[in-house]
Amino acid sequence: MKKVFKLVGLLMVVAIAAGGIYVWQAYQSFMKVEAIQYDPQLAIYLGCGNSVVLTSEDGSAALVVDTKMRAAAEIMKDKVKAKDITIVNTHDHADHVGGNSLYPQAKIISGDYTKKQWQDDAGKASRYPDITLKSGEEKVLKIGSETVHIYNTGRAHTWNDVVVYFENRKLLVTGDLVFNNMHPAMLPKSGTKVALWINVLDTLAKKYLIKTLVPGHGPVADQKALAAMKDYFVAVGDAIGNKEKQVILKEKYKNYVSFPGMFSISNSLKFIEQERKETK
Repeated sequence: MKKVFKLVGLLMVVAIAAGGIYVWQAYQSFMKVEAIQYDPQLAIYLGCGNSVVLTSEDGSAALVVDTKMRAAAEIMKDKVKAKDITIVNTHDHADHVGGNSLYPQAKIISGDYTKKQWQDDAGKASRYPDITLKSGEEKVLKIGSETVHIYNTGRAHTWNDVVVYFENRKLLVTGDLVFNNMHPAMLPKSGTKVALWINVLDTLAKKYLIKTLVPGHGPVADQKALAAMKDYFVAVGDAIGNKEKQVILKEKYKNYVSFPGMFSISNSLKFIEQERKETK
């Protein structure tokens, strides 16, 4: 019997070690930064939380949409050479705002979070925005020859999600309103409300003419990514309480990226089921 216990213990250690390796590999993949030079003035930085940097033609001004965190934030900061910098945070999660402190002179714009909401998600050391937009409010900026629209969609993925639309380029940065080829993160403490999230996706599809879409996570896409995100939520909701549909659902999204304990098809099913119970 002692030998059996020893064997079980050894297997548990191996399983924990293997799980740790998987988590570490997933984290390393998550944090890897890939730079895409979209055109001479606009660069897209995939990885961690996807970011966009637009620099004016004369190089004096830049708009940074989401600043990543940790090493990924440092990598991107080294590429931003302009002195006049404006930051837009699409939402308050650390992987999108963790690099704010690297730009001490920058002006930061975000949705209308309370300081407690901001600190609960981003951490107490994270710099709070200088300008906050109310739900439904849109601010327009000029960066060189580009007209930039910053729009607070209201509650969806978090309490106040912001999108950034580059008018000339017909390019929309959605933050975590879109996870492309990934299971979405849904967090009660952040204010996630899937029913409202779906409405926001519909609104964005009608509001902007979109050629290129930069999601919060995953590869660059186009307007179809809004519909794909909505379809995901609808399919998950439709499968709740139906094992046969859940089997089909898991097969349909088997190639989507997941992260242990944070986002997966199981997490999505549990979250939406709980949300429905709470709204009854």
